[in-house]
Amino acid sequence: MSKVPIQIMDLTTLKAVVFELSEEIVPSRFENAQQIDSHTLQLGFRTLENLTWIEISWLAESPRIVQIPSPKRYGEKSTLAKQLKHLLVNLALVEIKQTGFERIVKFKFSSRPGKEIEKEMVVELMGKHSNILLLDRSSKVITLGKQIKENHSRLRPIRTGDIYKSPPALKGLAPKLSESFHSWKDNICLVPSTFKKCLKDTYQGISPALTLQIASNNYNEAINIINQSVTSIELTTWELIYKRWKNWIVDIENNNYTINFDGPTDFVVWGEGKSKVENTKIGLSLGIYYSNKIIDRKINSIREKLKYDLQKSKDSELKKLEVQQLLIKNISEYITMQSKANNILSLKSPTKKQIIEAQNLFKEAKRKKRSRESILNRVEFHKKKISEIEYCELFLDSLIYENNGASKNKLDSIIELKEEVEEYICIKKNSYKFKSNRKKEQASTIKEIKSPSGLKIQIGSNNRQNELISLRKGKKGDLWFHAQETPGSHVVLKSSNGLFDDKDIELAADLASFFSRARGNKLTPIIMVPIENLQRISGSLPGTVSHRDGKVIWGKAERAAKYFHQK
Repeated sequence: MSKVPIQIMDLTTLKAVVFELSEEIVPSRFENAQQIDSHTLQLGFRTLENLTWIEISWLAESPRIVQIPSPKRYGEKSTLAKQLKHLLVNLALVEIKQTGFERIVKFKFSSRPGKEIEKEMVVELMGKHSNILLLDRSSKVITLGKQIKENHSRLRPIRTGDIYKSPPALKGLAPKLSESFHSWKDNICLVPSTFKKCLKDTYQGISPALTLQIASNNYNEAINIINQSVTSIELTTWELIYKRWKNWIVDIENNNYTINFDGPTDFVVWGEGKSKVENTKIGLSLGIYYSNKIIDRKINSIREKLKYDLQKSKDSELKKLEVQQLLIKNISEYITMQSKANNILSLKSPTKKQIIEAQNLFKEAKRKKRSRESILNRVEFHKKKISEIEYCELFLDSLIYENNGASKNKLDSIIELKEEVEEYICIKKNSYKFKSNRKKEQASTIKEIKSPSGLKIQIGSNNRQNELISLRKGKKGDLWFHAQETPGSHVVLKSSNGLFDDKDIELAADLASFFSRARGNKLTPIIMVPIENLQRISGSLPGTVSHRDGKVIWGKAERAAKYFHQK
């Protein structure tokens, strides 16, 4: 599976956010800083109206400056955050400056507006060269996001105590509104190649996203244009592109920005497109966009690693099972040995030699019989392990059916599943940490659906959630559903909260079928049990239960899928 693509914060987006933040938090008082990971800072600025948080990241794959909702307290031990809190305390943010087509933003601080600049925070958003630096009055680096040593960059090494040097000047021409159509076209076509390469090599401030946006409003049409040779593009197409080019320049010169998520790229911050929600903040919308994309990338990364680990463990258990089953075949001859020994002793006058032979046969048969029992126990053990792995594989596959708009819930669920796998399946040396941590933390959000009668139907997304909804939170009067003799999620109809009817039972059974390995079957036998008739099986994975007085009903996964996707 390929990585989740993230639209990079290019020059146009950066200009839009800087303009918006300048309007909103200049001037303001610096109030707080926290570092949530090795490449992301969150800074709080207090204005007369409120406390506004921004997030700055120098991660190569998604360097950015965005606004975020008030975050949870985090990263208090971060050295960089502590330094910023100490060095910027009681200072006011008096200017946010970005010049020309450079992706460099300078946050300037003084004791109050109109006074001399005392500190300057420089944010460079330049792919793998992105960084954040705090400078004093003499432009000396006080602290920074990452040290750049000479072996990393001979051109511009940067360390604490160095005098700040700007990056090398941009190559290419600066876009100008006054440039004529023929001059613009001739410049792009000077060295014939594809449109996307020629535009990038000719002008400053050009990103892959902007190239698509300028080519067309339609993604497929834009892809076709940018991959064409400049010599094969028709004149009418050139004229349309030039018109969009001029609109882009006008918008950035006039600071005319609005965010639109319906264009040829994930988002567009210029042009005629308007946000569907009035008064939408660009920085805040982008903060949500990047947060969701980064969470999706983390989910995919964990998912791929889990798939690999589970398959590796399953293959190992299958090989061990095969070995044990072969051993059973090899020792199954103990019955023949016993029979042969009995035949010898049944002779009228067995010789001493024959008696000794019979005794040896009995002895060997007894040994093989004991071995067989031990091997059968190992066979059952490996079958149980394979079943547990298949449960985890099912949970992993079912994560895509998390609640709408709940990327954070998906991440929490897959991290829980990862912990379970490392604790019970692919056992890690530090698995005891997961046990202690999980006692302090509440399980991730349980997947819930409303029944036709308005009752809650809960669905477990991992073994811990199965245990939570079935054994720990289940109440007398609730009904428990599970696919018969196949791995599946626990489904609980909270019928203790009100009256239920046949439609509720039907939906719960359908969901138990849908969230099981029998999802592809037209009909699935489902066990329905009053929740008070469940009992945990000790020594097994969390959520492993036995039951009594169950009733078998039939569930249709296809019917559940239709209901599920309507929600």
